[in-house]
Amino acid sequence: MAFMVKHMVGGQLKNLTGGLTEEKPEAEKSDAAAQGMTQEEFEQYQQQLEEEKQEREANFAQKKAERATIRNETQIQQAGDDVVLPTELAKMIAEDNQEETHKQSVLGQLSNIQN
Repeated sequence: MAFMVKHMVGGQLKNLTGGLTEEKPEAEKSDAAAQGMTQEEFEQYQQQLEEEKQEREANFAQKKAERATIRNETQIQQAGDDVVLPTELAKMIAEDNQEETHKQSVLGQLSNIQN
């Protein structure tokens, strides 16, 4: 019964007000219009935000990896002689050290200039 009264009175009430249209609530407006931008500007803005977010995440991941490396180095230094390297790894490190000392020597520098 209340439905019928509301339906009958509601229709008459709309006619009485001159058919004024209801405006959309603020939440129903597009995001671009709500911020005073065109759709294209809004899309560029969103893309810029996404790029900045990815850049921040990449920087965070790099800093996190650097911190982990420093922690590992600190742990190895604290362990001192307690760390035993596999023989193959020790040979590789020794070979790398020999190559570095050769490159830093005068003859190594001269060979680099010729190449």
